Amino acid sequence: MVAGEKDRLLTAAQSEQNPDLRAEAVRQLGVMGAREELWTLYQKESSNDVKKQILQSMFVGGDSAHMIDLAKSEKHPDLRRVAVRNLGLMGNKRTGDALVEIYAQDKDPQVRRAVIEALFLQNNGEQLVAIARKEEDPSMKKEIVQKLSIMPKSKAITDFLLEILNK
Repeated sequence: MVAGEKDRLLTAAQSEQNPDLRAEAVRQLGVMGAREELWTLYQKESSNDVKKQILQSMFVGGDSAHMIDLAKSEKHPDLRRVAVRNLGLMGNKRTGDALVEIYAQDKDPQVRRAVIEALFLQNNGEQLVAIARKEEDPSMKKEIVQKLSIMPKSKAITDFLLEILNK
């Protein structure tokens, strides 16, 4: 990693027999910001545990573009939730709109809850208000409102909470 040998780390991540060394190669690729190499690894990997490690390395490497793709398209709900959580930690300017889109498209309640939590972690009240306004499931709406009620207040949050109280 120190020598900048992405190709050698990628080879180790793909072919190393020792799982600990393989995992370390994946982590080091993340530290190096080896986004395309990690993306290639992820697409070829069959183990969900290894995929979670790759997702973590993508997060460390700041790869929000691939993380968004995976949060939208990954077949395994646990991996989609990991991708969503990571997006929440990557900052709202880059990922807030994508999280709202994921919330609207994904019907898995656990993934949708992960989106709520991710937006909460970003302190992204405006996006939470936007999804709360469209939410028809009372339990999901209640969860969003609970998050909004403990967030630092903004005009959008305050107006929305007052609107609910006045109904």
